Amino acid sequence: MSAEFETLATTGSSTPSVEDASRALRASWPALDEQRLGGWALGFSEGFTRRANSVWMLGEVGDVETAIGTVEEAYRVRGLPSRFLTTDSSDSDEVVALRAFGYVTSLSGGVLARALGPADGPHQSLAGSHPSAVLSASTPQLPPDWLDAWLTWSGRRLPSDRRLAPRILRQGTPSFLSVSVDGSNVATARLSVLDGIGVVDCLVTARASRGRGYARLLLERAQHDAFALGASSCLAMVVDGNDASLRLFDRLGYHRLGAFRYLEGPERTGCC
Repeated sequence: MSAEFETLATTGSSTPSVEDASRALRASWPALDEQRLGGWALGFSEGFTRRANSVWMLGEVGDVETAIGTVEEAYRVRGLPSRFLTTDSSDSDEVVALRAFGYVTSLSGGVLARALGPADGPHQSLAGSHPSAVLSASTPQLPPDWLDAWLTWSGRRLPSDRRLAPRILRQGTPSFLSVSVDGSNVATARLSVLDGIGVVDCLVTARASRGRGYARLLLERAQHDAFALGASSCLAMVVDGNDASLRLFDRLGYHRLGAFRYLEGPERTGCC
C-alpha cells in the first residue's frame, strides 16, 4: 500500500467501522447462492469474481478445523477453489487456523474510505476534459454498452461472464456511471448505497483514454450521488500494486480503513 495512506484510526474521520464496511462490501456484491455455517457466509456464483465466490468470516463457527473441512467440501463439489476473504475484522485465531491448513494469500489490497459532506456537491463539468465527453448515470437499469465495456476492459470474455455479471451487478439499487466520448464509453463505475455507506466499484478506464481525468470525474460523481442518497461515507477496494488507483483515491481524500486478503486453500488429492 502506498505510503500516502494513513490508517483511519489516527484521523478521526467520520467513516464506518471495519465491521460495517465489511458488511457493506459484501452486500454490494452478493453471491448468487449463499450458505451459512455458523458465523461464516459461504458464497457461490459459478466462479464469477472472487468476492462472490468466497467465505466471509462474519462470526464464530465453533470447531474451526471441522468448519474448514466443511467449506472445502462445499466448494470442491462445485468445482471451485476454497477461498476466504479476510479483513481486519476477521477473527485472528481463525486466520491462524487457515494458515495452518495451508491457506496462502492469493490477492490482497486495502479498503479505502472517505467521509462525505456538503462539499460533495454537484460534480464538475466535463468540458475541460474533452469537448465531446458525456457523463451519464443509469439507475437501476444496466445499460448493455456499459456491461460490454466493463467486461472487455476487465478481461472477462467467457460466455458465462456475460450470463452471470448482470445477475450480480443488478442486485440492490445500483447506479451505473459512465463517460463516453463521441458516442463510445471510455470509463465506467458502479455505485451502491447500503445503510448509509456508498460503495464504488467497477471503476475502469479504457487503456487508450487513461490519464485524462475520466476516473476522477466518475469518482466525484459517485461521491455526490452517494451523499444525495444519504450516505455519510464512501468505500472502495483497491488491490495492492494498483498505483494509479491508489494515487486517485489519495488525491480525493481517501484513507486506508484496513486491509483485505483472499486466502486460498491448497489442492488436496487423495491416495491413488
